[in-house]
Amino acid sequence: MVLAVKDRGDNYNVLTSSLPKEQYPNPSKMSKMVSIPSFYSDNGTMTISTPVRFGPWGGNSGTIFDDGIYTGVRQINLTRGLGIFSMKVLHDRNGQAIWGDKRGVSGGARPEKVVFDFPSEILIHITGYFGSTMIMGPTVIKSLTFHTTKKSHGPFGDEHGTFFSSCLTDGRIVGFHGRAGWYIDSIGVHVLEGKVLSQRVDTELTDAGPSRQSDMLALARREIGDEVTYGVVKEPIPIGPGPWGGDGGKPWDDGVYTGVKQIYIMRTDFIGSVQIEYDRSGQSIWSTKHGNGGQITHRIKLDYPHEVLTCIYGYYNTCVEEGPRVLRSLTFVSSRGKYGPFGDEIGTYFTSATTEGKVVGFHGRSSLYLDAIGVHMQHWLGDVKTASASNSKYYISRYLF
Repeated sequence: MVLAVKDRGDNYNVLTSSLPKEQYPNPSKMSKMVSIPSFYSDNGTMTISTPVRFGPWGGNSGTIFDDGIYTGVRQINLTRGLGIFSMKVLHDRNGQAIWGDKRGVSGGARPEKVVFDFPSEILIHITGYFGSTMIMGPTVIKSLTFHTTKKSHGPFGDEHGTFFSSCLTDGRIVGFHGRAGWYIDSIGVHVLEGKVLSQRVDTELTDAGPSRQSDMLALARREIGDEVTYGVVKEPIPIGPGPWGGDGGKPWDDGVYTGVKQIYIMRTDFIGSVQIEYDRSGQSIWSTKHGNGGQITHRIKLDYPHEVLTCIYGYYNTCVEEGPRVLRSLTFVSSRGKYGPFGDEIGTYFTSATTEGKVVGFHGRSSLYLDAIGVHMQHWLGDVKTASASNSKYYISRYLF
């Protein structure tokens, strides 16, 4: 069988399939023209590339499906019980959101929604397990985990049976195929091979400073005539170390600046919110308020640029009986000393102190509480450890955790 595949230009790519004709549920539908999306290289030029097909893994029941080829994946909706009952994918095609068909049957199964921060978060491979849900029953997908350039989402389902992984090459997932009936019987992926670079997305900062509540911490003196600029568009870079904490809430990223000038923390039993004043080459820039809870307010005023923030550490809750999986305590370490702890040091400990340097931005997750927090670092090179940013040699952390 031969498919003529047309892009936006006049050229055609010819794809051949080794699948026998009788395996296609409706061969007449397969003969129509299929649009392959345009892929852009790092220098901005358009390239026409044929993604590689991997899988499917799983059983042979159900009907063959193939969602086709896109430029990326934005969201995946699942239902699951003894196995993965159904799956529906929101694709991206050159900036346009396109829903695929629902594969499988939902029934009364438990729904799951996996939302990726596309295009700054790219789906790069999947892992999972397949097996029988009953004695002598059909083989189906029992568990799925989705791995991106930022984190792993899942597992969704029972991790028992035969393990599989699509991590066979570097690249991004640009489509799904497989078999489905009462369950997702098998699943495979289309992968655009090559080094994956997350795209940059600009986000506006807030036009309001922190709430002026009473300070709960002795502070360094306030300079008279501080000027604050609002509404400045940041220039984000890939996520740095972290975030540490829970998976709830929505992801946020303040981006990278010259340094940190002051921090407001609000809390009760958990860290409710955080808001940061950054410095960008002598200009003050406020972040948005991340989180919405808290009754007790703490304010950290650094003697910037003579005092810089070098590390954070804290604790997040992991006990379901004691509340949500969110941050419980934060401590900030500067070149002059320690601020905190703010909150109860109970739960799972974390720290950003993996290398020496200074904190130049924050990212994390938040909604009602501050669910998770991470940092962007400028790492000192050699023996340079001065607190003054103007005399320091550094490089930006680009670690992915």
